[in-house]
Amino acid sequence: MNLEQQIKSELAQERQQLDGILSRDEGLFARLGQTYQGSMRRWVWLSTLLALIATAAFIYCGYRFYVATEVGDQIFWAVWFIVGLMVQIAVKLWIFMEMNRNSIIREIKRTEYLLLERSHKKATE
Repeated sequence: MNLEQQIKSELAQERQQLDGILSRDEGLFARLGQTYQGSMRRWVWLSTLLALIATAAFIYCGYRFYVATEVGDQIFWAVWFIVGLMVQIAVKLWIFMEMNRNSIIREIKRTEYLLLERSHKKATE
């Protein structure tokens, strides 16, 4: 019975630690904000500017496609619309991948800290 109680108490402690970790989980906007403050912040700001320019460009191309009267002009503006859209998608994908990288690094550091804390705890026992 003593071993069973010890196992239950260990599981209860782990559950409390996991609940604490999960309650600290941030939302999308907090993680995105941290991306703009991380080590790659200049690149993230530059890519955001590029995404805004691409957005304006493909909206302009969409407008020009809409008002074009000749088929050749419509094809030209449709191709540039698609290119602008793909550039914007690629840049936003890169920003979200950077956000994911920051999140993974933070989780690895948290795990390292917990393992170090446990090893010090076991060493003192």
